Amino acid sequence: MTKKRKVRTTVPVHPGVLRKYIQAEETNDVWALDFNGWWRSSGELCEPFTMRDLASRFMLETRLMQSKSTQAVKAVMQEAFYRHGLPRVIRSDNGTPFCASNGALTLTKLSAWWMSLGVLPDRTDPGSPGQNGSLERVHADIAREVQGHVPGGRVANQKALDDWRNTYNHIRPNEALGMRTPAEVYQPSPRKYTGDHDELAYPAGYHPRKVFETGDISYRGVRIMLTTALSSHVVGLKETDGDLLELYLGEFMIGLVDPQTACFLPSENL
Repeated sequence: MTKKRKVRTTVPVHPGVLRKYIQAEETNDVWALDFNGWWRSSGELCEPFTMRDLASRFMLETRLMQSKSTQAVKAVMQEAFYRHGLPRVIRSDNGTPFCASNGALTLTKLSAWWMSLGVLPDRTDPGSPGQNGSLERVHADIAREVQGHVPGGRVANQKALDDWRNTYNHIRPNEALGMRTPAEVYQPSPRKYTGDHDELAYPAGYHPRKVFETGDISYRGVRIMLTTALSSHVVGLKETDGDLLELYLGEFMIGLVDPQTACFLPSENL
């Protein structure tokens, strides 16, 4: 039996600006994530990867990581997406694997994956950790209450972090929430995650193109270089009144393409 391909039909409406500092008004509007910083316990490295819903202050994850690779972070995020659903926006700093400082739109394979799911990356400005201050304050709490206090290596410290997160979410009242706990405020997202899509489908009038492993596409016999962060994704080209084409990844316009010069202009440069 042939496996049915999972296709998500997109409705392109949003501009692809990835540094907007979007504010959270409701739960799952914005998730913030980062690496906490590291310490050692019984000779083993402990480096937590944290995720937090900004509206409810709910800690979605505090996971000790053995790698900062795209594959390792994506696996943890998939677990969170299955448990909690999809946010609308993910805020990160400019470190790897979230951001590529020299790439088009600073996209990485990880942030391009978010966009393929309909989640907009939102970068803090370089050198501005205060723009992710809500998460930074939690990191200070972890440093004060867990870091350096638990012998027994990574396993013991992960249990301590799990216990800390349970207390933080379910027991400790939060002044910013009117002395409610984050768990009393947080609700799972109605945008369910059921796994990755085999491809993205675009409305009538768009020209879908699969991005080659080399990061380029073919349009009317012309090879146009985009970015390897988009490799294997299906992008959509939309004709405009002029000679340029709008380029979309899912809902998000990420730039313009000039088929005459085979040039890609990311939206950050428009």
